[in-house]
Amino acid sequence: MYPAVVRQFRFAFPLMLLAAPAFADAPAKIQYVGSVSINPCQEAKVLAEWYSRLGIETKEMQGGYYAMLDTASGPFFFGIHPHKASAPQKCTGGVSVVYRVENIEASLSAAKTKGLAPDSTEKDEQGQFAHFHDPDGNEVTLWGK
Repeated sequence: MYPAVVRQFRFAFPLMLLAAPAFADAPAKIQYVGSVSINPCQEAKVLAEWYSRLGIETKEMQGGYYAMLDTASGPFFFGIHPHKASAPQKCTGGVSVVYRVENIEASLSAAKTKGLAPDSTEKDEQGQFAHFHDPDGNEVTLWGK
């Protein structure tokens, strides 16, 4: 009879072959949610004052209000962008979630193979950002270097 290790391998090996194609197309691993960004319908200062009541103290920079919180997974950024004149008078808000990725190029390549293309991309001293919208219109951003 087969030793136990050989028997286990004999049954596990076909499963590994079936799983290999799924891992080949897997996107790069998301490390953590890197930030929450709010595009306000009113003046940014109004929201900054409200969030300060929750304990999120922001600093004003170029018309927006921003904070960095240290977490076990890494820095968490919070931003209330400057109010845009084109923003609706009344809205439900525009919150977007930014996912920090290990490798932005690998993540974009994986998304492309699944039929997803970013609406826009940008690059600055913090890294590269790829902006998408989900089927409901929510903004989802991948951020990496």
